[in-house]
Amino acid sequence: MVPMPRTRTIGVAVVAALVLLSGASLAVVATDAGTIQENETENETATVTFENQTSNGTAVVVNNTTLPEGGFAVIHAAAPDDGNETVTNLSAEYAPGDVLGNSTYLDPGEHENVTVELNESLEESQVLIAMAHQDTNGNETYEFPEADDPYTSDEEPVIDDALITLEDEMNETSE
Repeated sequence: MVPMPRTRTIGVAVVAALVLLSGASLAVVATDAGTIQENETENETATVTFENQTSNGTAVVVNNTTLPEGGFAVIHAAAPDDGNETVTNLSAEYAPGDVLGNSTYLDPGEHENVTVELNESLEESQVLIAMAHQDTNGNETYEFPEADDPYTSDEEPVIDDALITLEDEMNETSE
């Protein structure tokens, strides 16, 4: 009868060893999963989707923007390469020009249908550029160019363009 306690002791020791080993393996897996998730967050890039739309000229809508660290959806004029004052053709060559308006501060994450009030009303239909900007100084106030640089991907600003057609011009063509 003496062997029974010894068997139990060995059995308990084996079970304890398995639990410890399993626990150690699970801890390693949990640590690795946390590291992977952290890297995905760090590698998340900003995006912006800006679709052609009709506007009254005082505001436009950025259809979707993802700002990993928060920031602003900013509307820029399309600066033409051919010397004209405004760009009216999406196939024309242009670059982001003057800032025409910006959203309020947007928390980190994805945002849909962000309305951006323009600083001045548009006088004609034209191509505009939406750009994702960071809140580099953390004050939740847009202060470009002193701060709040654009998000970049492959060292280029994260942008999308759209043809904004004024409602008044739509009414003139339908009459």
